[in-house]
Amino acid sequence: MTTRSLNLALGLAALITTTPWMLHAEEVQANLKGTGEVVVAVDGGSYEAALRKAFFEPFTRDTGIKVVTAQVDTGKLLTSVQLGQPDADLTSVTGGEFPTWVNRGSVQGIDYSLFSAETLNGIPEQLRDKNGVGALLYAAVIAFNTTKYPFDGNYPKSWADFYDAKKFPGKRGLPKCERVLAGGLFVGALLADGVPKDKLYPLDIDRALTKIQTLMPDVGRWWSGGAEAPQGLISGDSDITISFNGRISTAKSEGAPVGLTWEQSILQYDYWVIMKGTPNAENANKFLAYISQPKPQADFATAMHYGPVNKDAFKLLPKDLAADLPGSPAIADKQVFEDYTWWAGTQSDGRSNYDHALTRCVETLSQ
Repeated sequence: MTTRSLNLALGLAALITTTPWMLHAEEVQANLKGTGEVVVAVDGGSYEAALRKAFFEPFTRDTGIKVVTAQVDTGKLLTSVQLGQPDADLTSVTGGEFPTWVNRGSVQGIDYSLFSAETLNGIPEQLRDKNGVGALLYAAVIAFNTTKYPFDGNYPKSWADFYDAKKFPGKRGLPKCERVLAGGLFVGALLADGVPKDKLYPLDIDRALTKIQTLMPDVGRWWSGGAEAPQGLISGDSDITISFNGRISTAKSEGAPVGLTWEQSILQYDYWVIMKGTPNAENANKFLAYISQPKPQADFATAMHYGPVNKDAFKLLPKDLAADLPGSPAIADKQVFEDYTWWAGTQSDGRSNYDHALTRCVETLSQ
Protein backbone atom coordinates (compact mmCIF):
# COMPACT_ATOMS: atom_id res chain seq x y z
CA MET A 1 0.00 0.00 0.00
CA THR A 2 1.39 3.40 -0.92
CA THR A 3 1.64 6.29 1.52
CA ARG A 4 -1.15 8.05 -0.38
CA SER A 5 -3.37 4.96 -0.18
CA LEU A 6 -2.49 4.39 3.48
CA ASN A 7 -3.41 7.97 4.39
CA LEU A 8 -6.72 7.60 2.59
CA ALA A 9 -7.37 4.28 4.32
CA LEU A 10 -6.63 5.73 7.73
CA GLY A 11 -8.90 8.66 7.02
CA LEU A 12 -11.70 6.32 6.01
CA ALA A 13 -11.11 4.05 9.00
CA ALA A 14 -11.86 6.97 11.30
CA LEU A 15 -15.25 7.68 9.77
CA ILE A 16 -17.35 6.85 12.75
CA THR A 17 -15.16 8.58 15.34
CA THR A 18 -15.14 12.05 13.86
CA THR A 19 -16.58 15.13 15.53
CA PRO A 20 -20.40 15.35 15.27
CA TRP A 21 -21.41 17.05 12.06
CA MET A 22 -23.75 20.01 11.74
CA LEU A 23 -25.13 20.84 8.31
CA HIS A 24 -26.19 24.47 7.84
CA ALA A 25 -28.33 23.62 4.83
CA GLU A 26 -30.22 26.88 4.43
CA GLU A 27 -27.07 29.02 4.62
CA VAL A 28 -25.20 26.79 2.17
CA GLN A 29 -28.03 26.75 -0.35
CA ALA A 30 -28.42 30.53 -0.18
CA ASN A 31 -24.76 30.98 -1.13
CA LEU A 32 -25.11 28.60 -4.06
CA LYS A 33 -28.21 30.04 -5.71
CA GLY A 34 -27.84 31.18 -9.31
CA THR A 35 -29.26 31.16 -12.81
CA GLY A 36 -28.56 29.48 -16.12
CA GLU A 37 -27.28 25.95 -16.48
CA VAL A 38 -24.35 23.61 -15.99
CA VAL A 39 -23.50 20.86 -18.49
CA VAL A 40 -22.25 17.60 -16.96
CA ALA A 41 -20.71 14.84 -19.10
CA VAL A 42 -21.59 11.49 -17.53
CA ASP A 43 -21.70 7.78 -18.24
CA GLY A 44 -25.23 6.48 -18.71
CA GLY A 45 -27.38 3.75 -17.22
CA SER A 46 -27.93 3.31 -13.49
CA TYR A 47 -25.02 5.62 -12.70
CA GLU A 48 -26.65 8.58 -14.43
CA ALA A 49 -30.00 7.71 -12.84
CA ALA A 50 -28.39 7.81 -9.39
CA LEU A 51 -26.69 11.12 -10.16
CA ARG A 52 -29.97 12.59 -11.29
CA LYS A 53 -31.81 11.48 -8.16
CA ALA A 54 -29.16 12.40 -5.59
CA PHE A 55 -27.45 15.40 -7.24
CA PHE A 56 -29.03 16.90 -10.34
CA GLU A 57 -32.66 17.27 -9.32
CA PRO A 58 -31.98 18.47 -5.74
CA PHE A 59 -29.33 20.92 -6.97
CA THR A 60 -31.73 22.49 -9.48
CA ARG A 61 -34.51 22.59 -6.89
CA ASP A 62 -32.37 24.32 -4.25
CA THR A 63 -30.27 26.64 -6.42
CA GLY A 64 -32.32 27.37 -9.54
CA ILE A 65 -29.45 26.25 -11.80
CA LYS A 66 -30.47 23.72 -14.45
CA VAL A 67 -28.37 20.59 -14.97
CA VAL A 68 -27.93 19.45 -18.57
CA THR A 69 -26.29 16.08 -19.23
CA ALA A 70 -24.07 15.03 -22.12
CA GLN A 71 -22.79 11.55 -22.89
CA VAL A 72 -19.12 11.04 -22.10
CA ASP A 73 -16.87 11.02 -25.16
CA THR A 74 -13.40 11.61 -23.76
CA GLY A 75 -11.61 12.24 -27.03
CA LYS A 76 -14.25 14.64 -28.28
CA LEU A 77 -14.39 16.47 -24.95
CA LEU A 78 -10.62 16.94 -24.75
CA THR A 79 -10.52 18.18 -28.33
CA SER A 80 -13.27 20.70 -27.62
CA VAL A 81 -11.27 22.00 -24.64
CA GLN A 82 -8.19 22.42 -26.82
CA LEU A 83 -10.29 24.43 -29.28
CA GLY A 84 -11.49 26.68 -26.46
CA GLN A 85 -15.11 25.56 -26.77
CA PRO A 86 -15.70 22.83 -24.15
CA ASP A 87 -18.61 20.50 -24.93
CA ALA A 88 -19.32 20.22 -21.19
CA ASP A 89 -18.59 22.24 -18.08
CA LEU A 90 -17.45 19.33 -15.95
CA THR A 91 -17.07 15.58 -15.88
CA SER A 92 -15.57 12.89 -13.66
CA VAL A 93 -12.29 11.08 -14.35
CA THR A 94 -10.58 8.21 -12.61
CA GLY A 95 -7.83 8.92 -10.13
CA GLY A 96 -5.38 7.30 -12.52
CA GLU A 97 -6.39 9.46 -15.46
CA PHE A 98 -6.61 12.63 -13.38
CA PRO A 99 -2.88 13.59 -13.56
CA THR A 100 -2.96 13.29 -17.36
CA TRP A 101 -5.91 15.68 -17.61
CA VAL A 102 -4.10 18.13 -15.35
CA ASN A 103 -0.79 17.84 -17.23
CA ARG A 104 -2.56 18.45 -20.54
CA GLY A 105 -4.02 21.67 -19.19
CA SER A 106 -7.56 20.37 -19.78
CA VAL A 107 -8.95 21.35 -16.38
CA GLN A 108 -9.04 24.43 -14.18
CA GLY A 109 -8.87 24.92 -10.42
CA ILE A 110 -11.72 24.27 -8.00
CA ASP A 111 -13.11 27.28 -6.13
CA TYR A 112 -13.19 25.86 -2.61
CA SER A 113 -14.35 29.22 -1.22
CA LEU A 114 -17.87 28.14 -2.21
CA PHE A 115 -17.65 25.01 -0.04
CA SER A 116 -18.83 25.34 3.55
CA ALA A 117 -16.27 24.68 6.29
CA GLU A 118 -18.31 21.65 7.40
CA THR A 119 -18.22 20.19 3.90
CA LEU A 120 -14.47 20.67 3.52
CA ASN A 121 -13.78 19.13 6.91
CA GLY A 122 -15.67 16.01 5.84
CA ILE A 123 -13.62 15.35 2.70
CA PRO A 124 -10.25 13.54 3.10
CA GLU A 125 -7.28 15.63 2.02
CA GLN A 126 -6.45 13.24 -0.84
CA LEU A 127 -9.82 14.03 -2.40
CA ARG A 128 -9.48 17.83 -2.16
CA ASP A 129 -6.98 18.46 -4.93
CA LYS A 130 -6.69 22.00 -6.26
CA ASN A 131 -7.73 20.75 -9.71
CA GLY A 132 -10.38 18.23 -8.71
CA VAL A 133 -12.65 17.15 -5.89
CA GLY A 134 -13.56 13.57 -5.04
CA ALA A 135 -16.52 12.13 -6.91
CA LEU A 136 -16.91 8.68 -5.38
CA LEU A 137 -15.15 5.66 -3.97
CA TYR A 138 -15.74 2.45 -5.87
CA ALA A 139 -14.29 -0.96 -6.41
CA ALA A 140 -13.64 -3.22 -9.36
CA VAL A 141 -15.06 -6.52 -8.12
CA ILE A 142 -15.58 -10.11 -9.19
CA ALA A 143 -19.28 -10.41 -10.05
CA PHE A 144 -21.27 -13.39 -11.22
CA ASN A 145 -24.67 -14.68 -12.30
CA THR A 146 -26.26 -16.17 -9.18
CA THR A 147 -28.40 -18.58 -11.19
CA LYS A 148 -25.23 -20.36 -12.26
CA TYR A 149 -23.24 -19.63 -9.09
CA PRO A 150 -25.63 -19.25 -6.11
CA PHE A 151 -24.43 -17.52 -2.97
CA ASP A 152 -25.18 -20.66 -0.94
CA GLY A 153 -22.92 -22.73 -3.19
CA ASN A 154 -19.41 -22.57 -4.61
CA TYR A 155 -18.87 -19.24 -6.31
CA PRO A 156 -15.64 -17.42 -7.36
CA LYS A 157 -14.08 -15.58 -4.42
CA SER A 158 -10.64 -14.61 -5.75
CA TRP A 159 -8.90 -13.59 -8.95
CA ALA A 160 -7.37 -17.07 -9.07
CA ASP A 161 -10.94 -18.41 -9.17
CA PHE A 162 -11.86 -15.86 -11.83
CA TYR A 163 -9.08 -17.11 -14.12
CA ASP A 164 -9.72 -20.80 -13.40
CA ALA A 165 -12.17 -21.74 -16.17
CA LYS A 166 -11.97 -25.44 -15.26
CA LYS A 167 -12.97 -25.00 -11.62
CA PHE A 168 -15.47 -22.26 -12.51
CA PRO A 169 -16.61 -22.87 -16.10
CA GLY A 170 -18.49 -20.20 -18.01
CA LYS A 171 -18.01 -17.12 -20.12
CA ARG A 172 -16.00 -14.24 -18.70
CA GLY A 173 -16.48 -10.49 -18.97
CA LEU A 174 -13.39 -8.28 -19.10
CA PRO A 175 -12.96 -4.52 -19.57
CA LYS A 176 -11.55 -3.29 -22.85
CA CYS A 177 -8.10 -1.76 -22.86
CA GLU A 178 -9.56 1.74 -22.61
CA ARG A 179 -10.70 0.74 -19.10
CA VAL A 180 -7.45 -1.03 -18.22
CA LEU A 181 -6.99 1.04 -15.07
CA ALA A 182 -10.53 1.69 -13.84
CA GLY A 183 -11.54 -1.89 -14.65
CA GLY A 184 -8.64 -3.38 -12.68
CA LEU A 185 -7.65 -5.51 -15.66
CA PHE A 186 -3.92 -5.83 -14.96
CA VAL A 187 -4.18 -5.89 -11.16
CA GLY A 188 -6.72 -8.73 -11.27
CA ALA A 189 -4.55 -10.71 -13.69
CA LEU A 190 -1.44 -10.34 -11.53
CA LEU A 191 -3.28 -11.32 -8.35
CA ALA A 192 -4.58 -14.36 -10.21
CA ASP A 193 -1.01 -15.20 -11.21
CA GLY A 194 0.08 -15.28 -7.59
CA VAL A 195 1.52 -11.80 -7.04
CA PRO A 196 0.93 -10.73 -3.39
CA LYS A 197 -1.11 -7.55 -3.09
CA ASP A 198 1.74 -5.71 -1.35
CA LYS A 199 4.12 -6.61 -4.22
CA LEU A 200 1.94 -5.54 -7.14
CA TYR A 201 3.76 -2.31 -7.96
CA PRO A 202 5.49 -1.59 -10.20
CA LEU A 203 3.08 -3.63 -12.33
CA ASP A 204 4.64 -6.30 -14.53
CA ILE A 205 2.67 -5.48 -17.69
CA ASP A 206 4.03 -8.39 -19.75
CA ARG A 207 3.18 -10.88 -17.01
CA ALA A 208 -0.34 -9.46 -16.72
CA LEU A 209 -0.94 -9.64 -20.46
CA THR A 210 0.33 -13.23 -20.61
CA LYS A 211 -2.16 -14.18 -17.90
CA ILE A 212 -5.03 -12.37 -19.63
CA GLN A 213 -4.26 -14.19 -22.90
CA THR A 214 -4.81 -17.55 -21.17
CA LEU A 215 -8.40 -16.51 -20.45
CA MET A 216 -9.24 -15.00 -23.83
CA PRO A 217 -10.86 -18.17 -25.29
CA ASP A 218 -13.40 -17.94 -22.45
CA VAL A 219 -14.20 -14.23 -22.78
CA GLY A 220 -17.81 -13.71 -23.86
CA ARG A 221 -17.88 -9.93 -23.59
CA TRP A 222 -15.31 -7.15 -23.63
CA TRP A 223 -17.03 -4.19 -22.04
CA SER A 224 -16.33 -0.47 -22.20
CA GLY A 225 -19.17 1.37 -20.43
CA GLY A 226 -19.76 0.41 -16.82
CA ALA A 227 -23.38 -0.54 -17.50
CA GLU A 228 -22.27 -3.26 -19.93
CA ALA A 229 -20.78 -5.55 -17.25
CA PRO A 230 -24.04 -6.38 -15.40
CA GLN A 231 -25.87 -6.41 -18.74
CA GLY A 232 -23.51 -9.17 -19.84
CA LEU A 233 -24.38 -11.25 -16.77
CA ILE A 234 -28.10 -10.74 -17.36
CA SER A 235 -28.02 -11.43 -21.12
CA GLY A 236 -25.83 -14.51 -20.81
CA ASP A 237 -22.85 -13.02 -22.63
CA SER A 238 -20.87 -13.69 -19.45
CA ASP A 239 -21.31 -15.78 -16.31
CA ILE A 240 -18.50 -14.14 -14.33
CA THR A 241 -17.22 -10.63 -14.96
CA ILE A 242 -15.14 -7.78 -13.66
CA SER A 243 -17.55 -5.00 -12.76
CA PHE A 244 -17.97 -1.93 -10.63
CA ASN A 245 -19.67 -2.71 -7.34
CA GLY A 246 -22.36 -0.04 -7.69
CA ARG A 247 -23.52 -1.39 -11.03
CA ILE A 248 -23.97 -4.87 -9.58
CA SER A 249 -25.70 -3.65 -6.42
CA THR A 250 -28.16 -1.61 -8.47
CA ALA A 251 -28.89 -4.49 -10.85
CA LYS A 252 -29.40 -6.81 -7.89
CA SER A 253 -31.81 -4.38 -6.21
CA GLU A 254 -33.82 -4.37 -9.44
CA GLY A 255 -34.21 -8.15 -9.32
CA ALA A 256 -31.35 -9.26 -11.58
CA PRO A 257 -29.69 -12.58 -10.65
CA VAL A 258 -26.27 -11.08 -9.94
CA GLY A 259 -23.92 -10.93 -7.00
CA LEU A 260 -20.39 -9.94 -6.06
CA THR A 261 -17.61 -10.69 -3.64
CA TRP A 262 -15.58 -8.09 -1.77
CA GLU A 263 -12.59 -10.43 -1.59
CA GLN A 264 -9.63 -8.86 -3.44
CA SER A 265 -11.82 -6.00 -4.64
CA ILE A 266 -9.77 -3.14 -6.07
CA LEU A 267 -10.51 0.17 -4.32
CA GLN A 268 -10.40 3.26 -6.51
CA TYR A 269 -11.77 6.77 -6.64
CA ASP A 270 -12.76 9.39 -9.19
CA TYR A 271 -12.43 13.16 -9.30
CA TRP A 272 -14.87 15.76 -10.57
CA VAL A 273 -13.03 18.19 -12.84
CA ILE A 274 -14.05 21.49 -14.45
CA MET A 275 -13.11 21.97 -18.09
CA LYS A 276 -10.54 24.63 -18.87
CA GLY A 277 -12.13 27.69 -20.45
CA THR A 278 -15.74 26.86 -19.68
CA PRO A 279 -17.95 29.97 -19.46
CA ASN A 280 -20.02 28.25 -16.76
CA ALA A 281 -17.21 27.78 -14.24
CA GLU A 282 -19.13 29.52 -11.45
CA ASN A 283 -22.14 27.23 -11.83
CA ALA A 284 -19.84 24.21 -12.08
CA ASN A 285 -18.17 25.16 -8.79
CA LYS A 286 -21.54 25.71 -7.14
CA PHE A 287 -22.61 22.27 -8.32
CA LEU A 288 -19.53 20.65 -6.78
CA ALA A 289 -19.91 22.55 -3.52
CA TYR A 290 -23.53 21.40 -3.30
CA ILE A 291 -23.09 17.69 -4.09
CA SER A 292 -20.07 17.38 -1.76
CA GLN A 293 -22.29 17.96 1.27
CA PRO A 294 -23.09 14.94 3.49
CA LYS A 295 -26.79 14.66 2.54
CA PRO A 296 -26.33 14.47 -1.25
CA GLN A 297 -23.40 12.11 -0.72
CA ALA A 298 -25.50 9.83 1.47
CA ASP A 299 -28.34 9.92 -1.07
CA PHE A 300 -25.97 8.93 -3.86
CA ALA A 301 -24.47 6.08 -1.81
CA THR A 302 -28.01 4.83 -1.11
CA ALA A 303 -28.93 4.94 -4.79
CA MET A 304 -25.73 3.51 -6.26
CA HIS A 305 -23.82 1.83 -3.40
CA TYR A 306 -20.58 3.66 -4.11
CA GLY A 307 -18.62 4.97 -1.16
CA PRO A 308 -19.25 8.64 -0.29
CA VAL A 309 -16.27 11.00 -0.42
CA ASN A 310 -17.60 13.00 2.53
CA LYS A 311 -17.04 10.91 5.66
CA ASP A 312 -19.95 12.60 7.45
CA ALA A 313 -22.31 10.97 4.95
CA PHE A 314 -21.72 7.62 6.63
CA LYS A 315 -23.52 8.94 9.73
CA LEU A 316 -26.66 9.43 7.66
CA LEU A 317 -26.70 5.87 6.31
CA PRO A 318 -28.11 2.69 7.86
CA LYS A 319 -25.31 0.77 9.58
CA ASP A 320 -25.70 -2.30 7.39
CA LEU A 321 -25.37 -0.20 4.23
CA ALA A 322 -22.47 1.86 5.58
CA ALA A 323 -20.58 -1.35 6.35
CA ASP A 324 -21.08 -2.64 2.80
CA LEU A 325 -19.65 0.27 0.83
CA PRO A 326 -16.19 0.78 -0.72
CA GLY A 327 -13.89 2.40 1.80
CA SER A 328 -15.81 1.04 4.78
CA PRO A 329 -13.56 -0.12 7.64
CA ALA A 330 -15.66 -3.31 7.75
CA ILE A 331 -14.19 -4.56 4.46
CA ALA A 332 -10.87 -2.66 4.35
CA ASP A 333 -8.80 -5.81 4.92
CA LYS A 334 -10.39 -7.46 1.88
CA GLN A 335 -9.62 -4.63 -0.52
CA VAL A 336 -6.58 -3.91 -2.65
CA PHE A 337 -5.67 -0.25 -3.00
CA GLU A 338 -4.92 1.06 -6.48
CA ASP A 339 -1.60 2.91 -6.72
CA TYR A 340 -2.37 6.00 -8.80
CA THR A 341 1.10 7.37 -8.16
CA TRP A 342 2.61 4.55 -10.21
CA TRP A 343 0.12 4.95 -13.05
CA ALA A 344 0.90 8.67 -13.27
CA GLY A 345 4.67 8.14 -13.21
CA THR A 346 6.60 8.82 -16.40
CA GLN A 347 9.15 6.75 -18.30
CA SER A 348 12.28 7.87 -20.15
CA ASP A 349 10.29 8.95 -23.21
CA GLY A 350 8.14 11.26 -21.09
CA ARG A 351 5.02 9.15 -21.46
CA SER A 352 3.18 7.98 -18.37
CA ASN A 353 3.00 4.39 -17.18
CA TYR A 354 -0.71 4.57 -17.94
CA ASP A 355 -0.05 5.53 -21.57
CA HIS A 356 2.47 2.71 -21.95
CA ALA A 357 0.14 0.18 -20.35
CA LEU A 358 -2.71 1.24 -22.61
CA THR A 359 -0.55 0.96 -25.73
CA ARG A 360 0.76 -2.49 -24.77
CA CYS A 361 -2.74 -3.67 -23.95
CA VAL A 362 -4.13 -2.61 -27.35
CA GLU A 363 -1.15 -4.06 -29.21
CA THR A 364 -1.38 -7.41 -27.45
CA LEU A 365 -5.09 -8.05 -26.98
CA SER A 366 -6.54 -6.23 -30.02
CA GLN A 367 -10.18 -6.67 -28.95
